[in-house]
Amino acid sequence: MTYSFIEPRKKPVFTLFSKIWFGLFGFGIIFIFAIYFLYITKIALVNHSIENQKQEVIKMQKQTKQNEISYKILSGKSQIAYNINDENQIIKNSLKNLFDIIIKTDNITLESMKQEKNSLELIGVTPTKEMFALLLETPLKSIFDQSNTTYYRLNNGWYRFVSISKKNSGVLQ
Repeated sequence: MTYSFIEPRKKPVFTLFSKIWFGLFGFGIIFIFAIYFLYITKIALVNHSIENQKQEVIKMQKQTKQNEISYKILSGKSQIAYNINDENQIIKNSLKNLFDIIIKTDNITLESMKQEKNSLELIGVTPTKEMFALLLETPLKSIFDQSNTTYYRLNNGWYRFVSISKKNSGVLQ
């Protein structure tokens, strides 16, 4: 028995309006989770990048310290080389002046000269001990730390001299 003229329709559990709301709600949840995972991934990438940058900074700091140590060593060596060069220039100039004195005085004659790392040996002939002492021995004593001269009298009255001068420190070239 029916009391209605129309046949009843089945009512859906979810209406079109409910389905739209559930769809939008589901899309919102999925969108929020997608943004959340994107945010988590971005944070992980940034943290990884920060760790890499920290390691790079530590490496650069170590390299900087090594470079500073190398710079100090090299500047020390450079200063030593500069001092040695200056000292050598002074010695060379002094020896040049010494030889200029020998050339200007025709009386003192050098027969041989032997130069080593820290010493100079002069062998020659001089008319008097005083002339050698005045013209050569004094400049040699100003250049070298030790200067010893030995004289041998020749038949003609002149003296053969052997002068050995030594420098205790520094380098002679």
